[in-house]
Amino acid sequence: MRRKVGDDQMIQMTYEETMDWIQQVGKTGIVLGLERMEELLNRIGRPERALNIIHVAGTNGKGSVCTFIAAILEAAGYKVGRYISPTLYDYRERIQINGVYIETEDLTDGMSRIREICESMAADGLEVPTVFEVETALSFWYFKKKNCDFVVLETGMGGRLDSTNVVEHPVLSVITSISMDHMAQLGNTLSAIAYEKAGILKQGTPAVSASQKPEAMEVLRAQCHKKNIPLAVMARERLIIRERRLFVHQTFDYKQYKGLNIHLDGIYQVENACLAIEAIEALKLEIPVEKVITQGLSAARWPGRFQCLSKQPLIFIDGAHNPDGAVALRETVETYFPKQRRILIMGVFADKDYEAILKEMHSVSEMLISFTPQNVRGLDSGVLKIAAQRYFDQAFDAKTAENALKIAKKQAGPEDVIIIFGSLSTISTFCDILGSK
Repeated sequence: MRRKVGDDQMIQMTYEETMDWIQQVGKTGIVLGLERMEELLNRIGRPERALNIIHVAGTNGKGSVCTFIAAILEAAGYKVGRYISPTLYDYRERIQINGVYIETEDLTDGMSRIREICESMAADGLEVPTVFEVETALSFWYFKKKNCDFVVLETGMGGRLDSTNVVEHPVLSVITSISMDHMAQLGNTLSAIAYEKAGILKQGTPAVSASQKPEAMEVLRAQCHKKNIPLAVMARERLIIRERRLFVHQTFDYKQYKGLNIHLDGIYQVENACLAIEAIEALKLEIPVEKVITQGLSAARWPGRFQCLSKQPLIFIDGAHNPDGAVALRETVETYFPKQRRILIMGVFADKDYEAILKEMHSVSEMLISFTPQNVRGLDSGVLKIAAQRYFDQAFDAKTAENALKIAKKQAGPEDVIIIFGSLSTISTFCDILGSK
């Protein structure tokens, strides 16, 4: 049907038509650069300029840090928009306010508007925006429409040329842990990748960073000095772990904050929570900081990050898909399951450094079962099995996620634990198989 929007006629898509169009746009793939995004936003009225944006970049931990920041701000009574990727269960998950996904009607309305703009750009001989650019523009439009107090905005793979970097005046820039990933797009050294991530830093906007490796830290400090930006760094030396109880909580002290609890089990999540605390402090809001930090951290939930999918048998899943993510997962497994036999299931995208991941994970298990993710970027499970044979006593090629789980369950004894890891897009597949979300 058609409905009038201003002086123009806009074709209103149904939800099915919207998803079909998004799939078509997605065939373009990843194309870095800001020109298309700038033009798209100019034609939709620059909604991002009306928003208080907390811009978050990094290699690992972005989603978790965004979760903690948003939860603390929500505890303080703010309306908080979040833009995340990738999603696990529902397309609408990528755009949410205080944990509630964008309504279907708003999704179709916003995408109908953006589709017409994309078609007008094509008619004018301009490049058509990518799917990530379309989705980012939709999030800005939606968050402005809903009058969000803050928006926690997660970059895609990069920073400097990421579609989200059209934001001119964020209220805060956050850099999570930087490591080797997406080297084809971002560079083959840690310094080069850090430079790309540091591209979100804006003059006049304070910044906070995770504790980084020296090469990355040097780049961040240099960029902050160049732009006269105050930089606060998460202080590991001021973190004290009090207790870790699987399925219950992790309790810790950070700086003046005592007895903080989080309910995410990965041991790496404590440092992510501390970075979120640094972010809240840097905002200098007139709120009861200690109270809302305590409440917000305790309330935060983030699926797919060392998440238990089953207790009989014991099955965990984690989105470790690069070498540093594998280090964090290995340390978590060793902490919680020091004596149990562990069976590993792995599926990753072909552009990942799967050799380094295997090398990191082999110390926790003698067995790895490979599967091929249901994605055009998925690494063939046979290729992964051949690589795994160099590190594991037993390597199985299961082909599919469902078959991988069957093999693991057959191999597992009553006291054993199954660890599934790799590309985040595979998590929903296993949740569907196990009926656990």
